[in-house]
Amino acid sequence: MTTCPLFLLPVELRLHIYSFAVLDTPSITIGSAELVGSHPDIIHRLYGGKRSPYPGLPEHHEPVVDANYNPSLLTTTNPATIQLSVANPPPDESHEHPHTAHLALLLVNKQVNDELTSHLKILKNSRINLFLAYPYGLHVCRTLTPHLLRQARSVHIAGNYTSRTFNSHRAACVESFGPTIKYHGGEVPNSTTQLGGLLASLFGPRAAHRVQHLELRIYYPGEDSYSTVWGDDASPTVIALRNIYYGEVGIEVWRGRFGTGVYLTARPTVDGERKRVVSTTWRRLEEGRPGEPECGSWVVDP
Repeated sequence: MTTCPLFLLPVELRLHIYSFAVLDTPSITIGSAELVGSHPDIIHRLYGGKRSPYPGLPEHHEPVVDANYNPSLLTTTNPATIQLSVANPPPDESHEHPHTAHLALLLVNKQVNDELTSHLKILKNSRINLFLAYPYGLHVCRTLTPHLLRQARSVHIAGNYTSRTFNSHRAACVESFGPTIKYHGGEVPNSTTQLGGLLASLFGPRAAHRVQHLELRIYYPGEDSYSTVWGDDASPTVIALRNIYYGEVGIEVWRGRFGTGVYLTARPTVDGERKRVVSTTWRRLEEGRPGEPECGSWVVDP
């Protein structure tokens, strides 16, 4: 059996080569996109070639991992779609095997897998800016590409939050209301647990990943949404404050007639102490009127 020339190199040189392979893009955006086209085209896209829909996403959606910064995957006012046609065939690879350099290396053999895993645990010069759409990009990352967190220099989460259980007038949880979303496989993603677990892995007492910066940009639609920000146990803002144990946390609360925006940032303390410092400011959100930005467009920072 012929020995691969790569394994004749010193391990330090192999690790250096791996770093070029796994850190091959400055930004990655993860979200989902709705399939648009005729019903037969959508069914073929989802089920043709032994494919199956990705569980936990709304019907007629599929996960997207873009090796660039893609604001269309983050916005909720003009969300990304995938136009289906003969000129746009189904992907060669299913979502069970996402095309990332990191995953490809992990599948080479056990030795490469062990070396790469060990290397990323001590890698300090990570360069990826990871952008996650809330909630579905968060779900895709946690279930499909969690390894990307090992390479992240910064994590940016953006999206809308509308409570289905919180009644601001009663300040209590009530029965769900609003339209029911149908999910592939009947699996409803647990965004509360997923977001809490991710934030704890970055700034919790036993943080598994070291990042330089975290951004959480969440829009709460509705005239009375301000109470939802702080009073709903499942509010992303509440989850963030419960799971960020250490670091410098800044919160900007943008209040408007049609909704409330919360921009939360976190970074390690300058002196490295295991403490949490929180500062909060309030700003006016101008949207919805003639000449102003569209309601909800605040989610994507221009």
